[in-house]
Amino acid sequence: MDLTLVGTIDNEELRHPLVEGTHLIGRADDAALKLVQPSISRRHAEISVNGSQVTVSDLGSHNGTLLNGAKVAEAMPLRAGDVIEVANITFRVEGPGGSPSAGMSMFNESVTMIPSHELSWDEVRQEREDKRDLQSLLFRVLAEAGDLLTIPREPEEMFEPILDLVETALLNPERIFVLLLEEDQEEPVTQASRVHGRQAVGSLALSRTMMKQVLEEKKSFLTSDPLNDPGFGGMMSMVSQGIRSAIAVPLFDNADVIGLLYADDSRAGKRFSKDQLAAFTLLGNVIAVAITHARYHVLEQEKRRQDAQLATAGDILDNIIPPVLPPCEGYNLIARIEPCFEVGGDLYDAQQMTDGRYAFLIGDVVGKGLGAALLVSHILSWTRFMIDENWDPQPLITKLNHQIFCCTDTVRFTTFFLGYLEPATGRVTYVNAGHNPPFVIRADGTVETLAPTGMPVGIIEESTYKTGEVTLAPGDLITLYSDGIPETQRTDDEEYGEDNFEKLLVAERGNDLTGLFEKLQDELKAFRKDAPIGDDVTLLILRRDPA
Repeated sequence: MDLTLVGTIDNEELRHPLVEGTHLIGRADDAALKLVQPSISRRHAEISVNGSQVTVSDLGSHNGTLLNGAKVAEAMPLRAGDVIEVANITFRVEGPGGSPSAGMSMFNESVTMIPSHELSWDEVRQEREDKRDLQSLLFRVLAEAGDLLTIPREPEEMFEPILDLVETALLNPERIFVLLLEEDQEEPVTQASRVHGRQAVGSLALSRTMMKQVLEEKKSFLTSDPLNDPGFGGMMSMVSQGIRSAIAVPLFDNADVIGLLYADDSRAGKRFSKDQLAAFTLLGNVIAVAITHARYHVLEQEKRRQDAQLATAGDILDNIIPPVLPPCEGYNLIARIEPCFEVGGDLYDAQQMTDGRYAFLIGDVVGKGLGAALLVSHILSWTRFMIDENWDPQPLITKLNHQIFCCTDTVRFTTFFLGYLEPATGRVTYVNAGHNPPFVIRADGTVETLAPTGMPVGIIEESTYKTGEVTLAPGDLITLYSDGIPETQRTDDEEYGEDNFEKLLVAERGNDLTGLFEKLQDELKAFRKDAPIGDDVTLLILRRDPA
């Protein structure tokens, strides 16, 4: 009888003719079939060929020898179509021409070997409709899965119930792994596992071919003969672990594949079925939906927490930034903030000084949210204290720059304008720390701008600032504003610009200031049309009464 022992070692096919005589299998140098794998004993097994009588024997090896899934305890007859497992390496016996002998099946009837199987998502749905046995299994599994969808949990609290469900669906496999895709990882990361028997958690080594099929093609995978699987190149990563049957399905949440669910078994006679593959696929769908819902639940909780913090910060800012400026005799004043978000970084303030001067200011902190709100509160606290102590503009801004530089990072700074008005003369002494140049609109319609006299505060620790002066005659007004006004954009990215703003100020210079702000709001809204508000809109106007 011409028989050949066929297997795959390191992705290469090995063919050993079983000629007359004795064939030693093991790591020994004199072995007819030398295998160097550590799981193989030096003198592991022996095949004896005596005419038409062919037998296989185990030589007391550490990891044993199996014939068609049964342990070899004594010399057992060998025929074409048989499957020999030497430790974790599998061979099949071929007859002449590479086929089983006439009248022989490829596998002995005493063991059921299931070839690799794939199921697309559409096929799984069809399997669910066509098979009552599958429906019965699904009912039992999905009934237990209901709690995953109905009981709110943190994502990490779901893994133990998930492992319990998989054990039920697959009848207690040796190993189960839940792997999820992470943004900063190229391959899925193991989030949970359960291992029984001789397998070790650290020995998981998934086939890249299988992972690509599951994650990218959204197909489920099943093999019960990884060594001889023609579709996956021998599956050596599985063979090296002694795995006899493996199953993997995508964790598909009806929108995206977020990971995969994997199980395997190395026990003789343990084989996953096609029905289990379909049930496992649908279970993976339920699990993925539950995990995604749990993640959304966490995000919603975090959003509610942040919204509550922002609302609190907004309330604090509403109380810190005065809704109405203190009066200044002989002058008309207005200040408004239209925030882009719940909490912005714009600020304004005004304060009557003990020496009779009137201080007014505007600022724009880089950034939004709680960090910007916290810095706004600090700035107003520092400036109010120094103004109350009659600090002049130049030393005040210098001190403010040092304070902000010391308590913030390099990307957090503030543009700032501070002016001191002498009401009787209309003389304004100011420092412009990198802020939008305020417009001085004369009573006759001519326009001047107050250019920056230094850098924004908080960028350089030892920054220097100069002062400037301007005098408001009766009917003149000075307009302080944030960049949210000229940088208002339409959907085509065109900006409202300073020219349009200047024209509005000139046209409305003698009218009611409250009406001026309302007209500005209407004009900005009409300009941007469907585009959202991109930044805070802040305006402070001080106008000297006509003679």
